Amino acid sequence: MSLLMFQRALVELTLTPQKARALRLGDESILAGFELTGLERDRLEAVVRQRGMSVSCSLSRGNRLEMIFQSFPMTCVLLKPILRELVDELWTDIQPTNYQLAGEETIFAALLTRKLAADNLSILYLEEIFAYELACMELTRQARNPARNQTGTDAKLIVDFQHSPDDLLPPLSQLTTPPDGLPEGNYRARVMLIDDQFKVELIESRT
Repeated sequence: MSLLMFQRALVELTLTPQKARALRLGDESILAGFELTGLERDRLEAVVRQRGMSVSCSLSRGNRLEMIFQSFPMTCVLLKPILRELVDELWTDIQPTNYQLAGEETIFAALLTRKLAADNLSILYLEEIFAYELACMELTRQARNPARNQTGTDAKLIVDFQHSPDDLLPPLSQLTTPPDGLPEGNYRARVMLIDDQFKVELIESRT
């Protein structure tokens, strides 16, 4: 029995409800990318027909979204009207290969970066808040570097805002969308990770 292929197929079906649903309806092409024995195919077809499969798919979808939300909570708040559509697109194209869901935030960031670069997303405050949370993710990664810990220095990055971070970040930290019509300008800020807390220090502002 090709155990590895069977496990990969089971993971993909559990983490991609659309494919589990298609196989349940008889679309055997869903398993075309896996080298499976007839017995393994039968077992997978039986699994997707089990009553608990839809619950497992819903839970796995929630777990995947949680991984993204942990890294990009403010971005997700701004994306709320289209977030479901966006993650559907992401998870249709890319399936994880393990139940730990490592790297979900990275592939989400890559998709969002591509869409912003192509001007496919026009959502107020999105680009600057996404840049801020990318910086926070990078600072967290740097903080885990043993070389950084030995020096005792605080990690920092520069982020350019188009609206004052003092107006944007407080409501978003409470998972509330900032009001429309905030004053525009150039706000260059230093983002720092100090004692496991993110600090934002305004360096320069021009309105």
